[in-house]
Amino acid sequence: MALKKNFITGSIEVPFKTQETRIRNDRQSVFQIVRDLVQAQFILGDEELTRRLWQDVSDREIDIDRVINLMYTCSCHEDNDEMTEVDENYQKTGLIG
Repeated sequence: MALKKNFITGSIEVPFKTQETRIRNDRQSVFQIVRDLVQAQFILGDEELTRRLWQDVSDREIDIDRVINLMYTCSCHEDNDEMTEVDENYQKTGLIG
């Protein structure tokens, strides 16, 4: 008896609203990691926590330059509007700062 495999080829279209939600959720999780890194690295000076957070960035395959850009370019890491503006600029241009 031969088994027949049916494969669906082509790309799966994700509705725009779903893509927008995914991007927003991704951005918020990146912002939270950045805030945690700023707290651990700059305020607390906690080397172990900093190391674990950077490992989390690596494990989640988050763009390291994106994180560094947010850490050093934003003057207020609690300001979502500023962080969004800085992040969107980085996403469009790929330039830090």
